[in-house]
Amino acid sequence: MKKNNALLAATIFSIIIGLSFMFVKITLTYEGQLLILAQRFTFAFLGVLVFCVIKSVSLRLNPRETALVFLISLFYPLIFFSSQILGLDHSTVTEAGIIQATAPAITVLLASLFLKEHIQKIQGIGIFLSIAGVIFLQLMSRSGNYEFHLIGNLLIVVSILATAVYQVMSRSVTQKVSPLQVTIYIIFVGFIFFNSIYFIQNGSLNEYAHSMTKLPYLLSILFLGVLSTAGTSLLSIFAVSKLPVIQVSVFNNLATLITILSGIIILNEPFHYYHIIGAIIIILGVLLVNTHNRPRRIYEKKK
Repeated sequence: MKKNNALLAATIFSIIIGLSFMFVKITLTYEGQLLILAQRFTFAFLGVLVFCVIKSVSLRLNPRETALVFLISLFYPLIFFSSQILGLDHSTVTEAGIIQATAPAITVLLASLFLKEHIQKIQGIGIFLSIAGVIFLQLMSRSGNYEFHLIGNLLIVVSILATAVYQVMSRSVTQKVSPLQVTIYIIFVGFIFFNSIYFIQNGSLNEYAHSMTKLPYLLSILFLGVLSTAGTSLLSIFAVSKLPVIQVSVFNNLATLITILSGIIILNEPFHYYHIIGAIIIILGVLLVNTHNRPRRIYEKKK
């Protein structure tokens, strides 16, 4: 039952993440990056507070546990959300979605290095193909008469690295700290950090309040704050606490598909032939990465 719940959590997490790229792009047509991040985490924090009121939650951590949680917070939400919104401001949802497909390969690689989850030779080939697909996309953009999004796409790669590190670290930390506690603390860190930066950079309360009078922007921020930030933080960390990181990473494929389709169908973003070729290379790599037997430790003795 716990495994089924974890699989359901990973599925819902992927659907929300897939749609979140589109909603970030929508908010960027209305307001600046700092205000978006500040309000996103304000709503996320309010959502967490409501949850804590409904359900009594112990927030007590020892000094070591507190240090681990704040270390995770450095990668997610701070580095992840900062690089993601900056990347989407200089790229398209479609390209970001295709590059997002490399997330399983990067996660598997990190899981092998730090959690000692075994990588087979075919998975190594898959990791290489996924990275090669991203490089191919960039080279084709540069050689053709197409808009080149190098900086934006590199920032998306940084956000993928950050979330991969977060998932790998969460696998270890949630053996000592409950997923709910970790979620509450990292949301709190994001709330304090991004709101502080916004007001330090001369942000005003009037602008903060007035921006939310625009209905499309308000609905997008609510989705990003409550569902995409607070909701996915809890769902993701719950999933990796019950399942191997490699298995959870498979669900990024669903997020990638939803992201690409939302960019093309809803935002009417351009889609060229080289996007299809690049996507095929990346997806082939992802399929190879996830062609493995049951996860086992490198140091596990052969019987």
